[in-house]
Amino acid sequence: MSLPRNARIARAVFVSLLLLAGGCMPASYRQAKRLEGHYVTGEPGADWVEVKPGGADKAWYNDSIRASIYTDSNCGTHYRELRLPDLALESLAGLRDTHTLSEADRTLDGRTALLRVTSGTLDGVPVTVANTVTNKDACTYDLNYIAPASAFDAGVAAYQAVVDGFVATR
Repeated sequence: MSLPRNARIARAVFVSLLLLAGGCMPASYRQAKRLEGHYVTGEPGADWVEVKPGGADKAWYNDSIRASIYTDSNCGTHYRELRLPDLALESLAGLRDTHTLSEADRTLDGRTALLRVTSGTLDGVPVTVANTVTNKDACTYDLNYIAPASAFDAGVAAYQAVVDGFVATR
């Protein structure tokens, strides 16, 4: 069964507009969109199991300390040119009663990055979050570690291994 003529015309106009909009995006954004999710990280170690990342790119879970490490990238049209402190703050949107414990600049794959450690509550549970963010090639990368506050120190070395191995690929 074929579509009525008006529906075919509407579909053709819609597809043409999508193609035109994609073609009007700067080449750098089209290139950057292809970079999304294309990076490597270090491995957190044997106590960490790779799990489905949901909306992120990669994720690991450690059952013994009930902690997660996950990484994500946003490139092209999903990329936002924000200051690193503002990007780090966005990653904490679900936390309540937050308090910054430490903040330090570092270098990640040749770019300035920000490492922020924050305490807060998530669904009433005290947690500590480490978040490292950087911008590179019209992409924002964030690498996160979240653990119950009492177990945070037990997973920091694994998180550091993931961060230390970060390299954006092309």
